Amino acid sequence: MPRFPKAAFLQTAFLAALLLVAVPAPNAAQAWQGDAPVEPGQTFTARVVEVTDGDTFGVRRSIGGEVTIRLHGVDTPESTQSYGRAATQAARRYIGGEDVRVSVEEIGRYGRAVARIKVGGGDLGALLIGDGLAWHYREYAPNETEYARLQKQARGASRGLWSQANPVPPWEWRDRTSGPGETSVEDRDCSDFDTRPEAQRFFERHRSDSSGGDPHNLDGDGDGQACESLPGG
Repeated sequence: MPRFPKAAFLQTAFLAALLLVAVPAPNAAQAWQGDAPVEPGQTFTARVVEVTDGDTFGVRRSIGGEVTIRLHGVDTPESTQSYGRAATQAARRYIGGEDVRVSVEEIGRYGRAVARIKVGGGDLGALLIGDGLAWHYREYAPNETEYARLQKQARGASRGLWSQANPVPPWEWRDRTSGPGETSVEDRDCSDFDTRPEAQRFFERHRSDSSGGDPHNLDGDGDGQACESLPGG
C-alpha cells in the first residue's frame, strides 16, 4: 500500500477541513438570513422599513429577517376612506424608520404577525386611537379596555375621524360591494380580509349583485365558501 508524504497528508486534511467549514448545515443559511420563526409570545426589537398603511408594517428584526406586522386590536380607515391617508401619515411619523419593540400576540394568515408596537415608550395602537385615526377592533381584542377608553375619549372630543357625523368602521367598509348607483369596489383577494366570516360576507353580498358570479375569485374551488384558508371558519 503506497504511503503519502506527510506534507501531502497534512495538505489534504487542511482542504477537507476548509470544505466542512464552507458547506453550511441544512439550516445554516436560514439562520444566517435571520429567518427564525416568529411565534406568539415573542418580543423583539426591529427597525420599521415600510409603512403599508395605518395598521400594517414591514419591520427588520435586529437579529435579521423581515416580518410583516398587523397591529393587534386596532383597525385604521382604508386608504379610500376619509382619514385613511391621515392614519398612514401619522403611523409613518410615529414609527417610520424608527427602532421599535414588537410583542407578538398571534400569527395570522400567510405568516403575518399580529402584534403590539411600542416606540419611545408609547403604544402605537393607543396613539392612533387617541388621535382619532383608528378604531378599537373590539371583535378581536375585547379585553383592551385602554383602547376602548381612548376611543371613547377621542369620540367625545370629535378628534380625527370622529369629527364626521357617522364614520363607517373599516370592517364594514371592506364588506361593501358595487351595485346599481354605488361606487365600484376595487378588486379584492383573500389577503384583503382578516377572517373567513369577513371574506364570506363580502363574497355573498357581491355575488348577489347584478354582475353575478365570483368576480374577485374568492371561492377557488366553487363550493360557495370564500377564502377557506383564513382563520375563523
